[in-house]
Amino acid sequence: MTKATTRVLAGVAVAALASAGVAAVMRYRQGHKPDADERAHLDELEARLDEVEAPDKSIPPSSVGQVVGRLQRDQGISVARLQRWITGLRHGTLSHEQATVAESDFGALEREAARGGL
Repeated sequence: MTKATTRVLAGVAVAALASAGVAAVMRYRQGHKPDADERAHLDELEARLDEVEAPDKSIPPSSVGQVVGRLQRDQGISVARLQRWITGLRHGTLSHEQATVAESDFGALEREAARGGL
């Protein structure tokens, strides 16, 4: 597999995980907790965010790290903020306003990853 193909696949995966985050927030706003599939997607997204938060210094920054870095720089969306939304969804502690912002943030991550930002 070429490096370009790997980057595209990573982008598709992150876009899909972020899309699942949007769906989980939408269901949350309707009064539902994340189902098993949504929890699995949120877990995977959180694992990728954890890798960005504590990178291995011996390898170059990941594609996900580059996308999140652009989101931080351009829109103020940080790894910590995305992780807070995931935690809030899991525990059912997001206010209506926070859920609206979380949906927007996950949507921004989805768009950035899908547009080939990886």
